Amino acid sequence: MTAARAERVSAAEAVLTRVSVREIHEVALRALRASGLSSGEAEYLAEIIASAEVHESAGLDALATETARVPAGRVGLRLEHCDGSAVAHDPASRGPLQAFVPACETAAVVGTLVVPGMAGAPALDWAALDIAERAGRVLSLSDGGERTVVTPEGDLLRLPAVAEPRPPVAGLVIRPLSDVPAGEVISTAAERKRRYREAVAHGVSVRTPLWTLAYSIARGFLIPDHREGR
Repeated sequence: MTAARAERVSAAEAVLTRVSVREIHEVALRALRASGLSSGEAEYLAEIIASAEVHESAGLDALATETARVPAGRVGLRLEHCDGSAVAHDPASRGPLQAFVPACETAAVVGTLVVPGMAGAPALDWAALDIAERAGRVLSLSDGGERTVVTPEGDLLRLPAVAEPRPPVAGLVIRPLSDVPAGEVISTAAERKRRYREAVAHGVSVRTPLWTLAYSIARGFLIPDHREGR
């Protein structure tokens, strides 16, 4: 990429559009439905994407990734055991969020689980936070670089992945913990509640190229007008 083109791309990414929280959720929901997800799957992931966008400007980027990966059928994850860890394989090649949610829910119950080929991402952290709160478990996510820890109380921490046991295969390791390690607290439940109120009242500034992409995909899913034929 030339320097001039890099500057144009950087400038385009810097353009922001202010939208409402409800718009983010609705556009994400429709885009996911247009990409083949069921209403339940789309509704849940739209909530995660909206939260990630409101609190860390990471939701629309995750949505672009998810909608580029249409699942190859309704086959579920396949678990195998390897060196004391469960390994979750995804024959349908879902998007990261689509594969991560059931894998993380499984790890909260069965213990350490590895998702091969998956890297850590902010949107996954927000999904893990929701699962930790529902499951009442402290969960650790690590891909060998940065490590994220989420707690049932709603804290989200990030810290270096030092002294982490080496997984049997390369990928994202999801590990239930008995204690919360020391680390930088990125977000608390109280902070998110305050930020959400502000976002509802004043809207959210999102990157225009990502918003335009999400909106164009969402147009592929139209809700029929039930007034027709009356």
